[in-house]
Amino acid sequence: MEGASLLISMTGVGGAYDTFDWGTLRIDVCSVNSRYKDIIVRCPKELSMLENSLREELKNRFARGKITVTLYSTFAPELKMASINGKVLRNYFEELMSIHGKLKLLEEIQLELLLDLPGVLEQPEGRMLDLYEQINKDAIALLDKALSDWNEMRKSEGEHISSFVNESLDKYEKLVNEIAGEWDVAFEEELTELKSKINLLVSNIALEDDPSHFEAVAHLADKWDIKEEITRSKSHIEKFRETLKSNVSEGKKLSFLLQEMLREINTIASKVKNARIRWHVVKSKCLLEQMREQIQNVE
Repeated sequence: MEGASLLISMTGVGGAYDTFDWGTLRIDVCSVNSRYKDIIVRCPKELSMLENSLREELKNRFARGKITVTLYSTFAPELKMASINGKVLRNYFEELMSIHGKLKLLEEIQLELLLDLPGVLEQPEGRMLDLYEQINKDAIALLDKALSDWNEMRKSEGEHISSFVNESLDKYEKLVNEIAGEWDVAFEEELTELKSKINLLVSNIALEDDPSHFEAVAHLADKWDIKEEITRSKSHIEKFRETLKSNVSEGKKLSFLLQEMLREINTIASKVKNARIRWHVVKSKCLLEQMREQIQNVE
């Protein structure tokens, strides 16, 4: 394999886990290939307030693909329990005792009944909001670890893709050179056949003076040689290698180049009748299709 390629797969998984004062958190990252950038963040209800900040953090971490980030959490026991606001409870109790004394009631005030009064019990959700900044900071830091794990897998997959694509490109280049060599041999035979067809058409033109025959002659003269397609194919191979050696992963550009390479090889197939060349074309198309399947998964 010539040079070093930096291809990054759009497919990967990663994860990270840690324990904090407020509880535990696990973040799982999973991605698949996609033409666009698609971000999905799944948080438990208690951490739904983190979704926007995590989404913003993810935006600049990859170029394209569909990524799903899922959070799993448990909270410290004290955060799960509702807490009693002693100051509010005392105010209620003192107020009720004052009224109780004025009315000279005999029945005692039952403290547990006061818990249902507004503001006495503070629900866990409110305490979670108070800890938002710390939890958000911890979640972002853990997400960074999970993404590092995820990127390692994507780079590893990219190395496998790069190895396969480079090997396939070498085989394809060899086939293009063989097509060029075969065409050098078949050129005179194809040219003789072309001249025979043109002579036949020219004789018909002289006899019938039909303008459509002139168009047929022009079409034959323009559509029989494959030297231009061979030259462009070699140029595409050179550009493809150059792009593979880029210091960034350029899946879209590689996909476009493969489309152009397939177009040239299909044009060659439509022009020549030589059996050996057509067999080289079949093998070339198989290689390019295999490369395209791999490159579709590159960021």
